[in-house]
Amino acid sequence: MSTALEGIAVVLGLAYLILAIWEKRSCWIAGGLASAIFMVIFWDAGLPMQGLLQVFYLFMAALGWWRWGKDSSDTARTVSRVGWRYHATIVASLVLLSGITLLARNTLTDLQAIVDTGSSWAGVLATWMVAQKKLESWIYWVVIDLLTAGLYLNAGLLASSGLYLVYTVLAVIGWKQWRQSLRLQATSS
Repeated sequence: MSTALEGIAVVLGLAYLILAIWEKRSCWIAGGLASAIFMVIFWDAGLPMQGLLQVFYLFMAALGWWRWGKDSSDTARTVSRVGWRYHATIVASLVLLSGITLLARNTLTDLQAIVDTGSSWAGVLATWMVAQKKLESWIYWVVIDLLTAGLYLNAGLLASSGLYLVYTVLAVIGWKQWRQSLRLQATSS
């Protein structure tokens, strides 16, 4: 696969995350375009779950665009927090979905398949949280991005691996930015 195409996807991926941190609706356009390109790249690299994840990201880009485009008075556009039950449900769902997928793929002992599957399902859940503007989504992304950077490095996708290391740092920044936004919302209420 073309390194130029991977470079374009990386730039669009960075644009997505930076715009999401700033809570800009246009992040979903950049994210959708990056996902379309990455879908082809990951499938070609033998990472089927990462490729399928990009299909989900395309749908989430449309949902995020729609959700974030609601009237600014709508609470769906404001950052919110989740409780421990929400986290317990997320983690239990991640374990269950990953386990079923690994059983179906007959790859319970293949480390690359485990990371590919687990990080893909975690990405699905964390992306859903971003579309809902849940503050804790950024914490999930720190872990997911570190795992994914190693997966891509192992697959020889150096630019993508580097992107996910940058994503890790940006996820920390995103968490701080959204936490500040939540605090501002609380003081203006």
